[in-house]
Amino acid sequence: MTPSAPGRPRDPAIDAAVLAATLDVLGESGYAGFALEKVAARAATTKAAIRRRWPVRQNLLIDALASVLVVPPVPDNGCTRCDLIESVELLADALHERLPSGVLAALIADCAPDADLHRRLLDELLRPSRRAATTAVARAVDRGDLLPDVDPELLVDLLASTVYQRALFGDVSPAKGAAGRLVDLLLRGVAVDFDRLVRISRQPAHLRHRA
Repeated sequence: MTPSAPGRPRDPAIDAAVLAATLDVLGESGYAGFALEKVAARAATTKAAIRRRWPVRQNLLIDALASVLVVPPVPDNGCTRCDLIESVELLADALHERLPSGVLAALIADCAPDADLHRRLLDELLRPSRRAATTAVARAVDRGDLLPDVDPELLVDLLASTVYQRALFGDVSPAKGAAGRLVDLLLRGVAVDFDRLVRISRQPAHLRHRA
């Protein structure tokens, strides 16, 4: 949350109402139709009160979108293939199910000219899911499931690229099973023993950690 100006303490109830109203307006009007007047009316407050809390409009939008995102835990299924599929699905859920349709691309473009805003958008909206996936990949390298020279950050870039492309350009949710097909395509190039990883993923969950 962006810091408030000196003076009377912020009312968290107003903050919550404004964030919820921002999401509603984005969902109904889209990014192009977003206006603080609409948010103020829906939140039963004033445009001036919103500006006191969020002098920069993009920070309000970032905070509102971040409020519906859940920082994902690092997948730990005892199964590298399962962990990577779950990582892709968590990212797809964050971008396609939790965020209002078509907003992310416009917000990224709006924040791009300002380095601080762009960095904050990445930190709040995109990097948490990436960190969980990167940790899962690094663990898979450490336990010998992936080739020792695999760069976890680069592999996560490849895993996330399809999800980002759909969210930013196609605005279409990935088809059922797409995460598994994407993970298998990449694992064939970086797995020490791809067939073994597939076999482990097909075992009952309680047996995977022993495998």
